[in-house]
Amino acid sequence: MKVILSRKGMDSASGGMANPILSDGTLLSLPIPDKTTKTTYNDLFYKEQSLKEIISQLCPKFDFGKNQTCHLDPDIYKNIEDRTANTEWKPAFGQHGISAAHLDKLSVGVGDIFLFYGMFKKTMVQPDKTLCFVRNAPIIHIIYGYMKIGEILSEEQEIKSRYFWHPHSVNSDRLNNRLYLPDTYGTFQYNDSLVLTKRGQDNRRLWALPAFFGEDGISISWQGANRPIRKNGYAELNSACRGQEFVVTASTLKQERNLCDWVDRLI
Repeated sequence: MKVILSRKGMDSASGGMANPILSDGTLLSLPIPDKTTKTTYNDLFYKEQSLKEIISQLCPKFDFGKNQTCHLDPDIYKNIEDRTANTEWKPAFGQHGISAAHLDKLSVGVGDIFLFYGMFKKTMVQPDKTLCFVRNAPIIHIIYGYMKIGEILSEEQEIKSRYFWHPHSVNSDRLNNRLYLPDTYGTFQYNDSLVLTKRGQDNRRLWALPAFFGEDGISISWQGANRPIRKNGYAELNSACRGQEFVVTASTLKQERNLCDWVDRLI
C-alpha cells in the first residue's frame, strides 16, 4: 500500500488565505478559485452559510469579482452543496498534468490511500455571530480527509458521462486527466494526531511525523534532498515548498505494517 499526502484547498498562493478550523472541530477545506468551472462559492454551503459568506467574514479582501467560481476537488464533503439537484453525485478526486504523471511514475493505483491535507487556522464566533480567525493562532498543515482508491477513470468520454459535474469533467481534455474514485472516503474533525506541522514554531512546512518515518525502509517523494530525521520520539521533515502529491512508500514488511497502522489509527 502507498500513502499519498495530497495538498489541497486554499493557501497563500491559491486563494490567499488559510482554511478554517471551525469551533465545532470541522476542518473546512475551501476550494481554490477556478475561472473554468460554473460552481460558485455561493453554491456551496457549510450548514446554513454559503462559502461566500464564510470567506467574506474570514477574509474581507477576498476578490469575488475576479474569483466567482471555484474548483471543488477533492469532492468528498457529502453536504457541502444541494446534492438533491444531482442525484447521480458520487465522491471523486481529479488530477492531471505533472502531478498525475508523478502518481503514475510511482505506480499509485487501486488500494492506495490519499490523505488530503491543507493550510488551516483556528476560528471563533464573534458576539455578532460572524466568524473570524483567532488572533495570533498559528497557520498549520493538517490532514482533513482521506480516500482509498477503488477505481481510476482516464478515458475522457467516460469521465464526462459519469461525472459531468466534476471540474475534471469540465476540463477533461487536459494532459493526463483522470478521476480517482473511492472504495472508502471521509473527512475528519480536528484531532491533534492529524496535525503535520511541528508544534511551537512558525514554519508550517516543518513537520513532526511518527518516528518510523525517520527509519530505513520509508521514502517520501518530491522532497529533493530532504529526508525525515529521527529525533526525540518523532521524525522531523522540512517538507517541500511546492508540490501536490507526496507519495509515501515502504520497502520492508515492518515499515509496510507501520504505515498501515498509522493510517488505520487516523481513520
